[in-house]
Amino acid sequence: MGKKEWHLSLGAAAFLGATGVVYWVWSGEWSGTVMLGFGGLAYGLLFLFIMVQWLRRHMAPRVEDRLDANPEDGEGEIGYFPGNSIWPVAMGVGAVGTAVGAAFGKWFWAIGLILLIGALIGFAHEAESH
Repeated sequence: MGKKEWHLSLGAAAFLGATGVVYWVWSGEWSGTVMLGFGGLAYGLLFLFIMVQWLRRHMAPRVEDRLDANPEDGEGEIGYFPGNSIWPVAMGVGAVGTAVGAAFGKWFWAIGLILLIGALIGFAHEAESH
């Protein structure tokens, strides 16, 4: 775990949490307080994820964190990348269509939901066929 990632996420969580408290005391307005609180919680979850990754790796430093590392030390297999698929794009379009339906009416919401469900079924079918 790099030093910068956990410092940034923990600092942002603490800042947003403290700002939310000060904002609520000063203004008494709930919507901004809730947004700042959820922002702090989101950064807190990011910090928790980084900490779990650090514990999982048992303090094995990455190449980016070592001061004595050379560029050649970082070469090799980066990871597994799945094949191309159109279904994540279709799921995104369906999710956006469903969300936009809240503003434009039930007919748009229904079209987006049908597209989203169809994309989920297609994605699950594709995943089982491989």
